[in-house]
Amino acid sequence: MSFNKKSNNYGLPKQKLKLMLKLIGTLSRSGMVAGNNGDFDSAFHNCKQALSLAMELKKECLVAKLLNNLGILYYQSGAWDEALLSYEKSMNIVIKNYGQHNFLYKTIQKNITYLFFTT
Repeated sequence: MSFNKKSNNYGLPKQKLKLMLKLIGTLSRSGMVAGNNGDFDSAFHNCKQALSLAMELKKECLVAKLLNNLGILYYQSGAWDEALLSYEKSMNIVIKNYGQHNFLYKTIQKNITYLFFTT
């Protein structure tokens, strides 16, 4: 069995994986900026594209972070039920893969608490 240094466990060339991860980051950041500016159509479009790519790569931590970001956008847009659903999906991924003793778990927990005490 030979090992190809130019590929990875995703079956992609390293350069393509790097570009996809960079694109995910760019889409996520631009989505959050759009949301902060009240442009929720662009915000959701960009963040959902980023989420789709992260899911394609099976990057669980990244999927959880992006679901948390979507929860924030839903909260900002007044869609509280959707916000809670996104936070819960994110929380389930984090608990399943990383447990409760990590920064992302605590962040999501704070976001859920904030959702209940401000709506």
